[in-house]
Amino acid sequence: MDKPADTLIKKRFINLALISDFAPIVGLILLSILFFVLTDGKIFGPTNLKSLTNQVLITALVGVGAVFVFGAGAFDMSMSGSLALAAILGAKVAMATGSVPYMVLTCLAVSLTLGLIKGLMAAYVDVPFFIVTIVIGALLGALGLLVMGKETVLTVANVPTIRDMTPINVITLGGFYLAALLLFNYTPIGKSCKLIGGNMIAARQSGIKIDRMKIVAFLVAALGVSLAAIIILLRTKTASSTTGGTIGIDIMVALVLGGMPLSGGPRSKISAALIGAATITILNSGLTIIGVGPGTIQIFRGVIFLAVVLVASLNYRTQLLPR
Repeated sequence: MDKPADTLIKKRFINLALISDFAPIVGLILLSILFFVLTDGKIFGPTNLKSLTNQVLITALVGVGAVFVFGAGAFDMSMSGSLALAAILGAKVAMATGSVPYMVLTCLAVSLTLGLIKGLMAAYVDVPFFIVTIVIGALLGALGLLVMGKETVLTVANVPTIRDMTPINVITLGGFYLAALLLFNYTPIGKSCKLIGGNMIAARQSGIKIDRMKIVAFLVAALGVSLAAIIILLRTKTASSTTGGTIGIDIMVALVLGGMPLSGGPRSKISAALIGAATITILNSGLTIIGVGPGTIQIFRGVIFLAVVLVASLNYRTQLLPR
C-alpha cells in the first residue's frame, strides 16, 4: 500500500498535470475574450477573421512538425530561413514553368534537403546545435537574397489563381495534423523522440538509434515547412527574403503557450502547436488592432514567453532524471 506521503505526492503531480493540460486552453479562451472586449469585436470580424485563419495556418503547419524536433530535445532556429528559401525557389520554378506541380515538388525537395542536412548535423556535429541553426538561418537568408538577385519580391503570375483556399487549407492542416498525431503518439518514432528529449542516457540504454531519430525528426519538421511554403505561394503568389518573417521565434513562443516544454521529453504534444499558434496569432493581432507598435508587441511576447517558461520549469524540470 502507498504511504500517506506517497499518496499526497502522487495527488500533487496529478493535479499539476491536469492544470498544465488545461491551462493553455483556458489561456486561449481568456485571451480571446479580452481582445474581443478591447477591440469591440473587431478582432473576430469577417475581415480580420480571415487574416487570423491564414496566420494560424502557417504557424500551426510549421509548429506541428517542429514538435518532433523540440520533443527530441533539439532546437531549430533556422526555420524562417528554410521557409523563405523553399518559397523563393518554388516561386522561381513556378515563374519559369507556370506549373503548380513543379512548384510544389520544388518546395518539398528544398525543404526536405535542408531538413536532412540539419538532421545530419544535429546527429553528428558535437557542438550546441542551437548555435549551428542560428548560423544556418543566417546562411539561408543570404542564399535567398542571392537567388533573388535584384528582385525584392517574386510574383508568381503565370499559375492558375485559386479563388477559395479554404478547402486546401483545411485538408492540408487537418491531414498533416492527424498524420503527425498518429506518428508522434502511436509509433516508435514519436515515443523515441519523447524519450530522447526526456533523458538521452535512458534512450541510448533502451537501444534507440538516437542519431537516426534526430534525422527523422528534422525531416518531419521539414515537411511542415514545405507545406507552409506551398500554402503561402498558392495564397499570396509572392515570395521574398522576408517570407516567414519571425516564424522561428513564433514557433518557440507558440509551443510554450500551447503547454509544451522546450526541453522536450514526455510532456511534448502535437496539440501544443495548434493551441499555441492560435494564442500567439490572437495576441499579435489584438495588440496591433488596439494600436500597439511592433516593438512593444515584441516586449509583450518576450515577457509572456519568459513567464510561461518560468512557471513550466518549476513544475516540470525537477521531475526529470539526470541527463
